[in-house]
Amino acid sequence: MTTLGERLNQIITEQKITKAEFAKRVGITENYIYILTGKRQATSPKEMKLSSALAKLIALEFGYDEHWIMTGETLPEE
Repeated sequence: MTTLGERLNQIITEQKITKAEFAKRVGITENYIYILTGKRQATSPKEMKLSSALAKLIALEFGYDEHWIMTGETLPEE
């Protein structure tokens, strides 16, 4: 299973955008995306978490599954 940072980096790579562009498009700071992707040290454990609202926004903006963004798992097709 992949980490949150790996999944976010995968989205950024597949979209061929910078971390700065990713941050701007989902309304977070560049510093926060660097913390989430493991490039900067978090000052608290809370900073390493992704809210479900932000996961949903990322999913809508870039076309990825919200559950996969949060957990790294894909849901079975119904």
